[in-house]
Amino acid sequence: MLPLDANSLSLEALQSRLQGHVLAGDASALADVVCVVPGSAAQRLGIYHHAYRARLQETLRDSFGHTLLYLGDEWFDALSTEFIEAHPSESANLRWYGGAYPDWLAQRLNDADSALGDHPEVGEIARLDWTMRAAFDGPDAPVLALAEVAALAPEAWATVVFKPHPTLALISLRCNTLSLWHALDQDADVPPVEVLPSPMDVVVWRFEERPHFRSVAPMEAAALRAVMQGQSFAETCALLAEWLPEDENAAAVAGGHLRRWIDEGLLASQP
Repeated sequence: MLPLDANSLSLEALQSRLQGHVLAGDASALADVVCVVPGSAAQRLGIYHHAYRARLQETLRDSFGHTLLYLGDEWFDALSTEFIEAHPSESANLRWYGGAYPDWLAQRLNDADSALGDHPEVGEIARLDWTMRAAFDGPDAPVLALAEVAALAPEAWATVVFKPHPTLALISLRCNTLSLWHALDQDADVPPVEVLPSPMDVVVWRFEERPHFRSVAPMEAAALRAVMQGQSFAETCALLAEWLPEDENAAAVAGGHLRRWIDEGLLASQP
């Protein structure tokens, strides 16, 4: 309950002091509370202080399901509590809370000499968690149909630019994170963590209302990045030609990638 002279205080000031208490335990808000029922001002405001953190904790547990499975409740909650204190919510929509969590985990768990050790796979699992959730919630767009491509005039192929689906994302993993993910999905024994000889590219997107992912070879990843950067099909073919032996047809290889992307729904319909 507000004090009797609350009318002399601006609502903005009251809200600011309450926010300060919820976020940082600022004691100035205690004077704004009059207790007419059992419980001190600190106890009453403490309800909001705790509820705010509990709601963010719940949000992180929901958004990072595989990370939670991998770490277990105790370790996940300890790390996420630390993250919450350092990263208060900046949006009215809780859906977007946690976008910084994968990078924060990668930095927090990158020291072999610390008590927590070096665990690069944790940030990568979290990155895949977040990217999959973003694909699930991402904007809708009709997918490119093979008939649209077949209808292109021969001269259009020199300039045509194919649009990535708005949920399409490409991430890079340096550990056997996909093996860990699949084991968690199947409730199987999680294999030991391994650092890959070279980073693995993974494409994530939504198709038929479900998020999907798969690994992609370096050449296909380069072609996908070209498409995502707005390069034309001809420019993508020229890029692939740099990867291929002189006796291989870059246009044919690019066409093969294009057909798979259309079948899988990675591209959006042309305007």
